[in-house]
Amino acid sequence: KASCLDCHGDPDLKPLSKDRKPESIHIAKTALKGSVHEDLDCTDCHANDESAVKPHHEGGPTPALLCGGCHDKAMADYNASDIHGKRYNAKDPDAPWCQDCHGGHQIVPLASKDSAMSRVNQPETCGKCHGANGFDPNVHVGIAKRRLIERYYSSAHWAGIQNGKPSATCSDCHGHHTVLPSSDFNSTVARSENLPNTCRKCHPNETSAYLEGSHGRTLQMGNLDVPTCTTCHGDHDIMSLRIQASGRRDYAATQVCIWCHGNERMMSRYALDTSPVEHYMSDYHGLSQRGSLGASATCADCHDAHHSLPESHPRSRMHLSNRGTTCGKCHGQSNESFIASFSHKAAKGRAEERSTVVHWITVIYIVLIVGTIGGMFLHNLVVWLYYTRRKLRYQTANPKIVRLNKLERLWHWVLLISFIVLAVTGFMLSFSESDAFKWIYSLGFTENVRAWLHHTLGVVLVLDLLGILLYGLASQWGRRWWVEMLPGWDDVRDFFKAMRHYLLLTPEHVRHPVFNYAEKAEWWALLWGTAIMALTGVIMWFPELLPANAPNWVIAAAKAIHFYEALLACLAVIVWHFFHVIYHPVEMPMNTAWLSGVLTDDEAHERFTPEAIAKQIPPERPTPKQEPPLDKKWLKATDPESPSEKPEPPVSK
Repeated sequence: KASCLDCHGDPDLKPLSKDRKPESIHIAKTALKGSVHEDLDCTDCHANDESAVKPHHEGGPTPALLCGGCHDKAMADYNASDIHGKRYNAKDPDAPWCQDCHGGHQIVPLASKDSAMSRVNQPETCGKCHGANGFDPNVHVGIAKRRLIERYYSSAHWAGIQNGKPSATCSDCHGHHTVLPSSDFNSTVARSENLPNTCRKCHPNETSAYLEGSHGRTLQMGNLDVPTCTTCHGDHDIMSLRIQASGRRDYAATQVCIWCHGNERMMSRYALDTSPVEHYMSDYHGLSQRGSLGASATCADCHDAHHSLPESHPRSRMHLSNRGTTCGKCHGQSNESFIASFSHKAAKGRAEERSTVVHWITVIYIVLIVGTIGGMFLHNLVVWLYYTRRKLRYQTANPKIVRLNKLERLWHWVLLISFIVLAVTGFMLSFSESDAFKWIYSLGFTENVRAWLHHTLGVVLVLDLLGILLYGLASQWGRRWWVEMLPGWDDVRDFFKAMRHYLLLTPEHVRHPVFNYAEKAEWWALLWGTAIMALTGVIMWFPELLPANAPNWVIAAAKAIHFYEALLACLAVIVWHFFHVIYHPVEMPMNTAWLSGVLTDDEAHERFTPEAIAKQIPPERPTPKQEPPLDKKWLKATDPESPSEKPEPPVSK
């Protein structure tokens, strides 16, 4: 030691490394004190090349590490069977060698908490390469990274180690010096019998039950489609059923089974179907699972998580001889009729009979519901259309002011149609899995047709809005769309006055200018929303036109804005616009001004100030048709219960 430390004991010994940077090779005299190698000499581990012309301190080759001199079995395994050894022997500079995992001069016994390979420190040691801050998998192709260590720290295994309990750490599952990737058939975690046998070391009973069950027996036959331990439990982030929040564990158990048994392609490969999953999810157990994340029986509760067998097997929990016991765990003593009433699939005998009965009950009620509710709807539609037509005829016969002229009504019609088509064709893409849109697609409505309609009507909507804006500049009558739509403090005042009136705080009824605060809010929302939808729509329609230096989030941001703005617009129309033109008690059954373009004298004075009424009488005021005057207001005149001598508004002939 003394001769080696003559040089290496100098703290200033810093030769240049391969990349021409000073690198300290100073070794303290106490470097081996307390280590497992304390009694060894330097040359027991570091051997000079006897065939070298010069010793290493004169420029000769660096002494080789002789770990295999004592640890011959570990070294043989490392060189022959370990992925790290294979990469190291292939001259990969980043492949780990003995000291990378075990440490250098200060190697302590594995049982010591200070050992780099102790059970509690292994994740950190392995994480130097396999953690989030390890090597770049794009540079080191094939390295297992995927945030393995971070996921392991959230697992039941790590929780057990922290609590001082016997639990699995990295080498327990992957081996010590024979580590292989899971894709290698000889790996201890390969998707074969090797994986269950690895888990068997800690979970012998569960593994034996699994290998005796349908899944395990199929795996032993070489079928890799069947689930293994990690398929259901996960690999590095295995969670304990005992420490999870109540309910969520059960729901997750159901979801795991659905991954395979709800997969139509996989089930058809083995002459099975997904009907058991469909029946379960529509029955009480499945419905309560979805609603409360695990309030009732899961697949594993009835079929056994590890020892799952077909119901025809006499040891299966679902065999007729065992089903009463299985159901009785939750339901107590169960008779034959009860246990035969629940099945996930149609079969011979009672189950088939039950399916037939339920089928005809369903058919009868569908006919009954469609006939009853459809009849009610048609009845109400006839009544609604009658009063709407009645109001419209009265309105056109007694015009006082013009709300929308013919051109403006045409603009509204184009806006209405384009908005509806845009909403339907847009949400058809976002919610293409919904039953309603699937039905539309089944009629031959292709994606090309949907996209063409959406793009075309988008252009129509923008042109329609530009047209009404230009009309407002070119026409004196249309200029009110600019002048009267400008918001002001009077709108704020009217809002609070209206709220006070509707909350019964004041009897004063508010009369508005040409456009009230609600209409102004909707108008400016229409302009703003159309501009946003047009901009984001063009970005998604022609993404190749974006500048080369545009941020990569532009298209994703456009998609998000386009979707949420569309959702906001549709909800605003339903909640706000429909209320003011249909649901508002004063407008019932509907505000027909968008059809007739006019309002009667009663309607005008009910809503507007005298100044606003004057502004809405065009220079060429329409001449009212000569009709006998009504003694009652419109609401009373159209109310069948009111004591009016003229229950019907006069209609010109």
